[in-house]
Amino acid sequence: MRLLVTGGTGLVGSNILRAARERYPIEIIASVFSRTPAQPWDFQTIQMDLEDKDSITRAIEEARPDVVIHCAAVRDEDRLEVDHPWGWRLMVAGTEALARACQRRRAKLVFISSCWTFGNRGEPPYAEDSPSCPVNYFGLLKTVGETLVRSLCDNFAITRLPGVQGINWSATEFNLDQSEEGIGFGSLANHFYYRLSRGLPVVVWGEYFNQLDNPIEATDLADMLLAIATQDHHGVFHVCGRDSVTRLEMAQLVADAFGFDRSLVRAATPGEIDPRRVAGKLTSPQDSRLQFARSEAQLERPYPQIRDGLSRFRSYVEQIERGSAKRF
Repeated sequence: MRLLVTGGTGLVGSNILRAARERYPIEIIASVFSRTPAQPWDFQTIQMDLEDKDSITRAIEEARPDVVIHCAAVRDEDRLEVDHPWGWRLMVAGTEALARACQRRRAKLVFISSCWTFGNRGEPPYAEDSPSCPVNYFGLLKTVGETLVRSLCDNFAITRLPGVQGINWSATEFNLDQSEEGIGFGSLANHFYYRLSRGLPVVVWGEYFNQLDNPIEATDLADMLLAIATQDHHGVFHVCGRDSVTRLEMAQLVADAFGFDRSLVRAATPGEIDPRRVAGKLTSPQDSRLQFARSEAQLERPYPQIRDGLSRFRSYVEQIERGSAKRF
């Protein structure tokens, strides 16, 4: 089997490549564009520009994949809110070109979507067949991408992800220097680790930020995505953690996992919540929890618990600190 992973220099993509390299007897190809990995990969790479349809077509024709996991993602979600044409080219036109190229090749397409396709109405946690109701342009573009994949591909899987925690194995600095807190749950454990490891307080807002999610550690996520890609799984899957937690609970769990001082974590007072801090940034859903019973039954594997994921995250951090961490 030939597996092509787009976005291999990102958090999700790097963990898929690492897991595939270590545990799957398949041939790996990774697309690259503006970023290069911290150290050269020992498998095939191919150039792909998601804003260039011809580049996408050429890449698929050259790589000749049996399955594609489309992880390439926008790294500036705030820009999406003000530069809609750019976001549409990248996330819609690019996805359409990739879906058409996969269909011509008869390659399976695993499309990485998001829990942020929900959040505007309905009752969370959201089921695999719940209607999309995004609150921001990023969620809208992911919804359109899902629709294109369904309509253009005979062989596809749509995987909606929550906030992903863990190590980017392709990055130079392992993404542990997360001094800025994101609006969503993505890499939130990294940010809390950054502050708590320095004895800095973690003051958690109750407004403006994503408050409820089923976060998952990136290694667990990679294993589940590879199972979907390499086995006979089709349709829509929610690939998330078993536990749903609040933002405050997440900070407390990180403190517990690393043995940091839990008293450094507290909820913000109303006077500390300054809306100017998030002015100009995208709106996040307050509650982005996903149902997963149907997906779990289809995959025939128990979904991971957050404490186990954070324990694994700690072991990776300790390996990095000792200088013994291996990228691939």
